[in-house]
Amino acid sequence: MREGLGVRLRGLVLSLGFLLAACSLTVTVPLPDQTFGFQALPDTQGKILYPKDPVSFSPPPVSPRNVVLEGTLEASQSLNTSLTFYVRLGDPKDASDCRDLEIIPAYACSIGPEDEGSGEASFNNSPSAPLTLRGGNLTQGIAQGRFWLGLKAEGLPSSAVTLTLKDAKARVTVGF
Repeated sequence: MREGLGVRLRGLVLSLGFLLAACSLTVTVPLPDQTFGFQALPDTQGKILYPKDPVSFSPPPVSPRNVVLEGTLEASQSLNTSLTFYVRLGDPKDASDCRDLEIIPAYACSIGPEDEGSGEASFNNSPSAPLTLRGGNLTQGIAQGRFWLGLKAEGLPSSAVTLTLKDAKARVTVGF
């Protein structure tokens, strides 16, 4: 009888553990609009351009398990290209693979292990495109309240373009 009770208790504990692991809650964290000035320069092809200032906000009060960021990317002119976005947690100014562009307020960085491809915005002869970002760096950045959002310098016009991430909201999933 004692052995049967032990087996049942272990089963109950395992079941409770699986139930708690499956419990999650999703909260929405609104992010402030972010504006970035970019320009394709001859020596930036294949590099990631990170603005000097990070995306900053008050972090959520709980630790996220997963994050999906959605918003609208608006350009100062119509574009016909797809832009690939990356998230970096550390300040690019401190990285040996990044250099200050000085012409625009950005750093040009070689793609490395600290850069995570997080999403893409496709413009079809339009000044705006939906943007959805996800990934481990983004989740960590949301938890910290700060991350650098950069884009691959391919497909940008040679003239300066201003991109604004508007109405961005992070859907943050937390687990118990």
